[in-house]
Amino acid sequence: MKNKIVKILTRVFILLLLVFIVITNINKPRVLILHSYDLDYSWVRDINEGLNRVLGNKAYSFKWHYMDTKRHPSKQFKEKAGNTAKIMIDRWNPDLIIAVDDNALQYVVKHYVNHPTIKIVFTGMNAEPSAYNYQNAKNVTGVLERIPFNEFREVFSQILEKGKNKIVHISDASTTSKLIHDELAVLNWSPLKLVKSFQCKTFDDWKKAIKKAHILGDVLLITHYHTIKDKNNKIVKPSKVMKWTVDNMKIPDIGCWGFFVEDGGMMSVAVSPYEQGTKAAEMAVKIIDEDIEPSKIKIFKNNQYVIYVRGESIKKRKLKLPKMFEAFAKATNHYY
Repeated sequence: MKNKIVKILTRVFILLLLVFIVITNINKPRVLILHSYDLDYSWVRDINEGLNRVLGNKAYSFKWHYMDTKRHPSKQFKEKAGNTAKIMIDRWNPDLIIAVDDNALQYVVKHYVNHPTIKIVFTGMNAEPSAYNYQNAKNVTGVLERIPFNEFREVFSQILEKGKNKIVHISDASTTSKLIHDELAVLNWSPLKLVKSFQCKTFDDWKKAIKKAHILGDVLLITHYHTIKDKNNKIVKPSKVMKWTVDNMKIPDIGCWGFFVEDGGMMSVAVSPYEQGTKAAEMAVKIIDEDIEPSKIKIFKNNQYVIYVRGESIKKRKLKLPKMFEAFAKATNHYY
């Protein structure tokens, strides 16, 4: 009889425990991390590190989704990836979406502006909020991604020889690159001059632009190069694009993200992906834990940057890198 009672009590305890676990999980805030790109992209991994610094100990229910639109940049793929993400959102019904980079914003999240139950925090946004109707949305806030041009001017001015001040910009023709192109066009570079900005669809276009850059400019600013296509209309591996570029470069080359130096580039004055992730996560916590309306949280513009340096390239070009930049790169393990 005693054993029978113990068995019954054990079963009741297990049943109650299961009910408790189910109720607890149901009541957990549901947070979707929606990435435009894929984990193969170091920018994504570093943003995730920033997110996890804040969200790692939070008792939320998380779902991570990667649209992979960097390796598949066609409009058809983006629309399909966007529809897949929307179906997942409608089924899971998250309380909050952290949307990373513009493709997630354009093809997915803009459809949830002023949604009655879903809150939105964006990060890595190159466009203006008005591009996605966020400017008056009650359920949206986030982090803008802006290239640190003041720091660029400082770096260019210090590494270029006296009398050299002409900048040539080159990128692929992706959505992000078009937004950056527009941003570059209105910037006051004085005392430097932006003399030409190339947007390349194919590897042949890229090679021709690099050769022209040697004639037109004193320094080459390289932004994105991840959607360059070959003669068969297939994406050329970014590392291959950069290998050819480095092998054929005749003027100093500077990028805007860490992956540029990782792929072989000389130096980057980079937007901090860690800040992009950390700030977005902090906003999400305020919205969930403090029940603050997103529109009450001011949109944040990045103000941190990271220096990446490839020492052998600096020496090869016989350039003098300011000690401060070299020390900064070494202190953050970004000196190669």
